[in-house]
Amino acid sequence: MMRETNGHDEWKVAIEKGQELLEQGKKEMAKAAEMAKEKGEEAWEAARKKGREAWEDVRASGLNALDDVRDKGEEMWEDAAKLIKKNPTRALGLTLLVGVVIGALLSRDRD
Repeated sequence: MMRETNGHDEWKVAIEKGQELLEQGKKEMAKAAEMAKEKGEEAWEAARKKGREAWEDVRASGLNALDDVRDKGEEMWEDAAKLIKKNPTRALGLTLLVGVVIGALLSRDRD
């Protein structure tokens, strides 16, 4: 003999099943959120590390370039000192010529 129901038991079972699925979904979402947080922290650390490495590379390149420029400047200064010691009259004449050219350019701009 079949038992007749008013559907109340079926609704109760469906609601309980829905609650179980909801709880399971919450647990899965919490796991996913934790994984995303961990991955986010890993990505943040990786980005910071890459940024730090890039900064160190740029800084080292800049310091190397500064050293190169400083060395070139010192070499040019030494070459100029040697040239002046070797040809003092020519160096004095060149200095006077440069002074006259600069003076002419400055006075021309005033007019």
